Amino acid sequence: MSGNTRNCSSYFDARQRDGEIKGLFFLDKTQRDTEGKRRTDLHFLDLERGEISDVLSTTPPDVPVGSTVVTCGNHVYTIGGTILRGGILRSLNHVFRFDFKHAERGWRKVSSMLYPRGLPEALAAQGKIYVFKGSRDCFGEVYDISGDSWVPLCVPSIAEYSGVSRPVLLDSSRSRILVHFSGDRYRSLYAYYYNDKSWVCLDPKFPYWSLTVGIVGNVLYVFHEISDDICSWKAYDVQDKKWLPVKWLTEFSLHQPFTAPVGAPLIHLGNDKWCMVWHSITLNCFEYLIFRMWRNGHGGIYAAAVDGYRTSASFGSVNPTILMP
Repeated sequence: MSGNTRNCSSYFDARQRDGEIKGLFFLDKTQRDTEGKRRTDLHFLDLERGEISDVLSTTPPDVPVGSTVVTCGNHVYTIGGTILRGGILRSLNHVFRFDFKHAERGWRKVSSMLYPRGLPEALAAQGKIYVFKGSRDCFGEVYDISGDSWVPLCVPSIAEYSGVSRPVLLDSSRSRILVHFSGDRYRSLYAYYYNDKSWVCLDPKFPYWSLTVGIVGNVLYVFHEISDDICSWKAYDVQDKKWLPVKWLTEFSLHQPFTAPVGAPLIHLGNDKWCMVWHSITLNCFEYLIFRMWRNGHGGIYAAAVDGYRTSASFGSVNPTILMP
């Protein structure tokens, strides 16, 4: 394993301060190994300084492409993935773990999933990892971190005729996972209560969902579309089950992230502060927009960019993966 293991622990300690996320780890496939193959390196993006670290760690060749990355405490897991064998793309069930606090141990293989999965959806909650999609044989499964074991996830009836939209979303204050299902006729929002191991339909007609989605308190935010003049956001009160109007304040009107690709992750930094981050191939840098969204006391949502501008950090990257905090 290459990289500065001491710095990795220091960056992990510095990523959060005063209850707010100050930096993000990401995986990058820019560099090549001695055989000319793309390798996957771990870096750190400092959101305050707009700086990117040197390589902190490199995943072993056994970690496949198309794996999903999940963080839980001071660990990060790569789950599933695909490999080309005999001209056929095959899914894998491999799982690897990396400890930010003990980076010198490298990436270690843990118990494999019950079923191979390519590009699964996954998140961590209360010492377990919940995995969805990526397999034709099994809807989902759950990894018990302390027991290093996997069990199947109970399947809702809607899964028989609708697929899971990306991403699945943790609503930790209610001990549940929000899962959007989309089919030919149905677009519905469900909740999986992981303590009770039960499914509940929250809204049978829930049209808006995207890769840029987040929740805090009772409000679910969805970045619905991008135009040349305005960012289109949707806000939904999950308790009252109603849509809320969103208004961008004037100082934000000249700084729309209209160059952001559809699918830029939405990261809750703390309190009412959020971040969208994406890599611009044209500008050869990471761009990110830090902004606030809050209830205005009049039945709607206000939003405004922090300091009124986007920030960039120069870095030529190939297929970067942001590690959600």
